Amino acid sequence: MNLHFVRRRRQTVVSMDRVAVLPALSALRRDWEEVAKEESLIQVNASVGLLLLDIATNLGLSQEQQEFVLGARFYREAVERVQEH
Repeated sequence: MNLHFVRRRRQTVVSMDRVAVLPALSALRRDWEEVAKEESLIQVNASVGLLLLDIATNLGLSQEQQEFVLGARFYREAVERVQEH
């Protein structure tokens, strides 16, 4: 499947400390820029699932929280994939 973006209206989460979230997301962007080298992140093709795992990890979610957010099946698949590399 080749989707350019998915945008749906979601309820804004205000209970997270945005001051803590911003550096985590910024660090994730910098990591992706480093891997992409000179290529624009808009042009980078990547696994949505692994990106979601990166986000959950960078936000400091526990393993239990990651499994809840990502779903048990995907969480297991992602952990196996990451451990392979």
